[in-house]
Amino acid sequence: MISNNVLEQVKKEGKIEYYLIMALHKLLEQKQIRDLGKILAESNELIQMDWINNNTSLRVKKRDDKDLNASGYDLTTLDGLMTIQGKIRVSDIHLEQTRRKSKKNKDSSDTGHVAYSVGEADIYLFSRPNIDNYGDLYKWSYIAIPEYDLIDSKNPNYLITRVPKKIWSKYVGKAEKVLQETYEKKVNEYKKLLINS
Repeated sequence: MISNNVLEQVKKEGKIEYYLIMALHKLLEQKQIRDLGKILAESNELIQMDWINNNTSLRVKKRDDKDLNASGYDLTTLDGLMTIQGKIRVSDIHLEQTRRKSKKNKDSSDTGHVAYSVGEADIYLFSRPNIDNYGDLYKWSYIAIPEYDLIDSKNPNYLITRVPKKIWSKYVGKAEKVLQETYEKKVNEYKKLLINS
């Protein structure tokens, strides 16, 4: 926790950060997992970016285009060959999102949310905070699942909205390897494309 002196100084300066820190600590104390996920959604992109850059040979950055719907992906490799959509999930793993039901995605889901379309990201990376130590990033784990393993067999233009344990459990403890291997496949595909063009 940040010292009381620093917190009081931030509060005196009229900074919103004071209230964010206070709210975050209250949510952590009460283990309000759903609200923590909401408040940390944007931060999770930065957390995952740093984690990937520190634990793999990949170099990624936050998406920097101006897509107002924030569709598709959050992170991309510096060369733009691989994209990653990040999520925070403590218990079940789901991929539903809140997007407008447009003509494009009218058949994507029957849950009131919208499923991801195939082709929006190469990897779906799930941050898994430790429920008893949510505030300690060193206790978090990560699950990286390639898009092809998330395609809905009943609706093949979209991804499944709930990821069953039989799928995600195959990827536990393998995030670094999955990220690296997926990137290498993307590089090889790109090289073949260059040769054939």
